[in-house]
Amino acid sequence: VEDSSGNTLSSQFETSNGFITSDTEDTTAPTVSSTSPADSATSVSRSSTITVTFSEAISTASVTTNTSDTACSGTLQVSSDSFSTCVQMSSFPTVSNSYQTFTVTPSSNLSVSTAYKIRVTTGVEDSSGNTLSSQFETSNGFTTIVDNATPPTFTSIAIRWKSVLSYASCCVSLQLSAQDDVGVTA
Repeated sequence: VEDSSGNTLSSQFETSNGFITSDTEDTTAPTVSSTSPADSATSVSRSSTITVTFSEAISTASVTTNTSDTACSGTLQVSSDSFSTCVQMSSFPTVSNSYQTFTVTPSSNLSVSTAYKIRVTTGVEDSSGNTLSSQFETSNGFTTIVDNATPPTFTSIAIRWKSVLSYASCCVSLQLSAQDDVGVTA
């Protein structure tokens, strides 16, 4: 070994104790621990992010999603039609929780009152290169909230005159009613 001036080491270097390699190699395949929204969740906000948490640290390069169109590409996919098409995401997944949790954001709000499934393909791998042993897909998916975009309609107004002994002491009763497709609550 020489430095930039051509000077060599004055003596050979050797470690005194060496190093020990591990007898155990990580061969355990990662698994999906949880999703958010959870499988079978209902009334999920249409602007929700999608989060997948794995059983161990995952290589960030292996978790991808589609940001260019509605094709079902990438290793993390969300679909409402059995993966014929997928939700376009606004950006690549963000990572947290020591490389175990990955979050994506749809590029626009999800559809009203629609069931969505989450899929993670076997292209996802841990830091040792182990891939998911099988593709993960939520069983039931999650359902977005019913959006009551129809405002209540005014149906009637009635003013009733109640006389109590004379016109000087009287009361007016006002009754209002309205209707919409989920019931007027206030």
